[in-house]
Order: sequence, then C-alpha cells, then structure tokens
Amino acid sequence: MEDSQSGTPSPSVVHFQRQQHPLIGYYLSRKKLSKLRFDQFLLLCKRSHIETVELTNAYFEQADARIPQLIIHKLEDDVVSRSLTERIRSLSRSSTIILDEFDSIARLLNRYEQYSILDTEKNIYHVPTFIRVTADDNESAIEKMLIEHQITFPIMCKPIRAHGDKSHDMKLIFDVEHLSDIDKPCVLQQFIDHDGVLFKVFSVGPNNYHIVRRNSIRNLHTHTSRDTIAFRSNEVSSSQAAHMLLSNEQTIKIVFDHAIVNDIVKTVQNLFQLNLVGIDIIIDRNTGGYAVIDVNYFPGYEGVADFSTQLLHLCQNLLHAS
Repeated sequence: MEDSQSGTPSPSVVHFQRQQHPLIGYYLSRKKLSKLRFDQFLLLCKRSHIETVELTNAYFEQADARIPQLIIHKLEDDVVSRSLTERIRSLSRSSTIILDEFDSIARLLNRYEQYSILDTEKNIYHVPTFIRVTADDNESAIEKMLIEHQITFPIMCKPIRAHGDKSHDMKLIFDVEHLSDIDKPCVLQQFIDHDGVLFKVFSVGPNNYHIVRRNSIRNLHTHTSRDTIAFRSNEVSSSQAAHMLLSNEQTIKIVFDHAIVNDIVKTVQNLFQLNLVGIDIIIDRNTGGYAVIDVNYFPGYEGVADFSTQLLHLCQNLLHAS
C-alpha cells in the first residue's frame, strides 16, 4: 500500500519489506567482538541486505522481538550467558540455525572427553597419549597410570576445562619428583618434540580452512633442568610470542601436506559437528606423524585476513539451505 499523497510505501508496507530480510542475531564478549573486528562482518551483512541484532535478555523480553533465522555466539560461563543460552536453546530448530549447537560445543569443553573422542580416529592423525588425573589421585597413583600408559617424561599438564581464561594455564613436568606440581583435576599428556612449530588450522564451515604457522615449544629431549615450567599456551603460540620455551632456530623448515590437513579437518568437524573450529596440529619430529593436540570452538582467527567475508559466506549458505 502506498501513501496517497506522496506515492511512497506506507509504514506498514516498509515494516513488511524489512521483515523479508534475513536476521542474524549475535552474542559475543566485548573482547571477542574487538578481536574479530566484528564490525566489519556487520557492515558486510548490511551491504548484503541481512539485518543483524545483538542479543540480550532485554531483547528477548520485548513482546514484538523478531526471532533471528541464525544466531552466532561465543557464550561465556557467567550468569548473563547462562540465561541467554537457555533462551536460545528454547528456540525452534526448524526456524533458527545455531552457529554452533551447544551440544556439539559441550563435547569440546572437557579436555579428557575431547581427547577421547579425537582418539577414536587414528588413521590420519594421532593424539599424544594422555591420562585423566582427578582430585583424589595421589602421586603414587599418577605414577602408576603413567607407567601403564607408557607415558614418558617430559609431560604436559593441562587443565581439564578446555574453556575460560584458566584453560591456557599449562605446566611441563620433567620427572616423577615433580608430580607434586600438578594442578588437579587435569590431563597429563605425552610431550612430543615437534621442532618448535605449531600449525593452527582455522575452519569456517565445511571445506574451508586456513593454515597459520605459529611458534611453539622447542624440542626438549636435551633439556637439562628438571624444574617444572609453568606457562600460558596462548602466550607461547601467539604470533607475537617471545617466550623462553620457544626455539631460536630460524632455519627449521617443515612442509605441511595439505591433503592430510584436509582429511584431518573433515574428520574433526564430523566428530564434533562444528563449523567454527580451530585445530592445533604438530608434526612429530621422530616419526613424521601428524598429532592433534587441541581443538577449540570459535577461535580468534588471528592471521585469517578475510574472516569477516568467510563468515558471511558461511551464514549465507546456511540461510539459503534452511
């Protein structure tokens, strides 16, 4: 209907026309929004005639709140996030796509469970041998488990929780005498020399991944000190890292087989049913085998220059298929 005086669409028609545009809802922390430069993604959506809205409890409480066709989220472990999680979970899956589903993400959040799932596929990659340590396990029991699983020093001590700020707090332990340094509960995992090179594989939907080479922990087979080394994994593997654990060797060249990486990405995505995923891969210095050492949901995509465009294409494909 047009306004008889001006010939322009009436407010009701304008409202109806706007409703035809897809709506993407999002909930990310201020830090995450900044790190991803999410404003670029929002601008691309606008240019593509996709509406966006930042999700809050207040938004959902509006009587006329429009339900997004797709929701992008990286919810934290706080009261507001838990409340929004419940609201999003209550939405009909026939009309709303959740990127990514909470049940899929949950399978990553406990490192022991994550590694156990990863360990079911051993044809393309391997997971360095690991054990779970509970608060009730004493040093004698831990030593026995290490022997039973043929895990030799040095070993990595990783928090059982694979999300949140403390999930990055790691320790390298070099002998039995220092098992008392373990922070329980945790996962203890065989450390593998990998020439100080880590490959972070960032996936944005199926058949779309980006490989970013990062510095990593140097080879430790000749490390002389037995003292436990505590560190934060995100500081060691960041692009600006300058850590005492890093190698000073600049001549190491490692050739990455893209066919193998492609198979690893497909396998991991199928295992966890995730679109936005980061996979940390190292290459065993002694065997040449590929090892998956961690999987993260909705990583920072540092080093992926066109992430906003990639995310838009993923959203468009999902909306088109729904």
